[in-house]
Amino acid sequence: MTDVLSAPKFGPRAITYPHPINHDWYDWPTFSDAEFERRHALVRGFMAEHDLDCLLVAGAAHLWDRGWANVRWITNYMGTMELDSFVIFPADGEPTLAILGLNARLPDRVTRSIFPDVRGALNTRTILVDRLDELGLHRGRVGIVNPTPYLSVSRDHWAALTGTYPEIEFAEFSDEFWKMRLVLSDEEVACLEEAARIGDATQVAVMEQLRPGMTEHDLFRIIYSTIASERGEIPCMVLAGSESMSSPTSGFQRPRPIGRTITPDDVLLMEVGARDPHGYEAQTGKAMVFSEPPPDYADLLDVMLEAYHRIVAELKPGCTAKELRAAGSIINERGYTIVAPLVHGVFNPIDAGPFVGTSHRPDKDVVLEPNMALCVEIHPCTTDIIKGVFMGDTYVITEDGARNINHRLEPKVYELG
Repeated sequence: MTDVLSAPKFGPRAITYPHPINHDWYDWPTFSDAEFERRHALVRGFMAEHDLDCLLVAGAAHLWDRGWANVRWITNYMGTMELDSFVIFPADGEPTLAILGLNARLPDRVTRSIFPDVRGALNTRTILVDRLDELGLHRGRVGIVNPTPYLSVSRDHWAALTGTYPEIEFAEFSDEFWKMRLVLSDEEVACLEEAARIGDATQVAVMEQLRPGMTEHDLFRIIYSTIASERGEIPCMVLAGSESMSSPTSGFQRPRPIGRTITPDDVLLMEVGARDPHGYEAQTGKAMVFSEPPPDYADLLDVMLEAYHRIVAELKPGCTAKELRAAGSIINERGYTIVAPLVHGVFNPIDAGPFVGTSHRPDKDVVLEPNMALCVEIHPCTTDIIKGVFMGDTYVITEDGARNINHRLEPKVYELG
């Protein structure tokens, strides 16, 4: 078996930028010193709670770059093309950011990190091993925060760590770390509000610009160009689609346009995860039709609105997955199914709770607290997923309820004449 730590195909063990950097040249979005102090105090508290000598926080470009969320939250770094990345956060000593070797050679990339120790490699396992050695951590307990709750770190990273340090206990975490982050700071809520403003602008732009005779490519162009003109972050999640209400072929929106022309008989399905420049995502999507819906679609839209308002009425501190699932049960009672969740977290971090209502995964329960945020997305479909409608918005939990931050457009069905 090849020794992954010495195989020459992986290049240098670590690359660092050897020249002075004028950080004032690069106007990357960031947060206040107090905000990062708050975050790092939470990390150190997490480490103390779990008796960790060091924490390795993984990140990469999963699911529209959401896999960066924890690395970005700690360091402010947002990479490009990374196969993998890690924050090495010791209980004693300075943190290190491990990224792609190319990016470690570029001053504008390096300066995004609030930590000066930025090292690059094609495969960062050598940086992990070497930094633990520098810290004198040859035994003890080291935590690994996986990039998502359903993925572990790569085999070669795991083999390098456990093979080099057999006396270290490596403990994996995912949900435990994400739950620590769910109550947002005021600075984070402000980012979500800006993301919601950008998302609302996309919906208004579609209403004003899209007309029958145009194509799905035009639909995506309108959404993406609006995000860019409103200074939102790209890439981000854009799911959209058009379907004939008399002869539909799919009840779910698409990540890429197909060669379809918009007709006066169409319903639009849109789920836009607009992001502010800091990467905070607020999802929205309003139900839009170009003509009066036929009875079957009118019923789907009626169920969608009823489920939406029932779930929103439950949003308040103390609410759990049980109440949210019960509120959305009208969809199944009326003979429809759901594919997407009824409620999910804001995906910063990825797959954060609550996560309620899908048929293909268990609920992820979270007791709601003030300053948590979530997306209500109602997506009733026929059981064959051929007919479907969608509406969703992002909410922030308040002291006695919830506040819709996608407030520019009323949650209703819009007919685009």
